[in-house]
Amino acid sequence: MATAPTTLKEKKKETPEDRELLLQEARALLNHWQQIREYLLLAFQNDPITREQEQKFLELKSETARCQRVVSGKIQEDLKFGSDKIADFLRQAISIAHLRSLPMADKRGLVSVWHVGSVMLHRAAGALEFINETHMVVKHEKHSARGIKAIKSEAAGYTEKSKLPIVLGVVAVIAVVAIVIFIITNFFM
Repeated sequence: MATAPTTLKEKKKETPEDRELLLQEARALLNHWQQIREYLLLAFQNDPITREQEQKFLELKSETARCQRVVSGKIQEDLKFGSDKIADFLRQAISIAHLRSLPMADKRGLVSVWHVGSVMLHRAAGALEFINETHMVVKHEKHSARGIKAIKSEAAGYTEKSKLPIVLGVVAVIAVVAIVIFIITNFFM
């Protein structure tokens, strides 16, 4: 009989198949995000919007939201992919007609949000592809609160070395000098 995990923190070990599925979902999300841009650009045009375009946009929004939820549930906590940006954009972009009716500043703001989300998605997809190809297990340590000196040295790649070898070296040199002086005073004088 199988036993349940003893704590909620215990997770199933990630397999290569899991990583591949996550990468496929991230790529699908990225593809949907690129398609949304095409509809966003329609907001800046004056051509009439067809019912089919509106319907396809709504279906695309729905599929994008689904992919975003799936990726959010599977991706590592520290690998940010712009989930909040995507959700905010999808909430604000009700329809193509709605986007078109927005003031120019709001339209540009949505383009900016889309762009930031795109950059973050590309970075996350690249990281997932790297992890998938190299089969590396990425472990991130959580550090407790520490001072600015520790943070700066960590950022610089410098760790403070122990002063014990220096102290032992000084003691050894003093001991050798003392022995030499003892020998000189006792045997040569």
